[in-house]
Amino acid sequence: MKIFLVRHARTDWNDLGLWQGNCDVPLNRAGFEEARKIAERFSKQNVQIVYSSPLSRAHQTAKVISEMLKVPVVLDERLKECEISLWNGLTMQETLQRFEREYLIWSTDPAAQIDGVESLQNVQNRIVQFFNELLQKSFESVVVVSHALSLRTLICWVLRLSLTEHRNFKLDNGSVSLIEFQDRIRLVYLNDTCHLDQNNL
Repeated sequence: MKIFLVRHARTDWNDLGLWQGNCDVPLNRAGFEEARKIAERFSKQNVQIVYSSPLSRAHQTAKVISEMLKVPVVLDERLKECEISLWNGLTMQETLQRFEREYLIWSTDPAAQIDGVESLQNVQNRIVQFFNELLQKSFESVVVVSHALSLRTLICWVLRLSLTEHRNFKLDNGSVSLIEFQDRIRLVYLNDTCHLDQNNL
C-alpha cells in the first residue's frame, strides 16, 4: 500500500505566519491553485480513496483531489490539527512573548497538560490509531490530507523518533510525503513540492 500524506494547501493565515490549530480557515486563491496541482500530480497514480481532516483548508484540498481523480473523500476527526486555542491567530514571536513558559513546556514534554493546548502525545495517538486502521484495508494507493503538526507526529512514529524531534523537519503547504507498507512501514520521501510551480501562483 502507498499512503500519500498531503499537507493542506495555503491559506491567508499561512501567508501571515499565524498559528491556525483547529480554527476553520479556508484556502485562499493560491491555495486552490496548489490543490489543483496536487491533484494533477496524483492523476498518474492509482489512488482509490482520499481521507481528510474535516477542517476547511484540508477538506477543500481533498475535495479538489477527489473530484479530479473521481474517487470518494472520507472525513475523519482524527486527522484534525493539534488544538492550540491558547495561541491561535498569533505569530510565533507573539506566542513566545505572551506564552513562552507554556510553549516551552508543550514543545519539550509530549505529555504536557496545558489548558488550551492539546499534547503532542494525544495528537500522535489519534493519528496513529487512524493510520493503523488504514493499514488493515486493501487499498493500493491512498491520499491522506491533514496538517503540518499532525503529520509530523505520524512521521516521528513511522521513523521511531521522539516526538520532540518533529521540529527537525518541515512540511510545506501542498507538500507530499510517501509512506509505503509492504513487509514493513517505510518513509519513501518527505516534503516533496516538485509539483508546485511557485511562479504561477
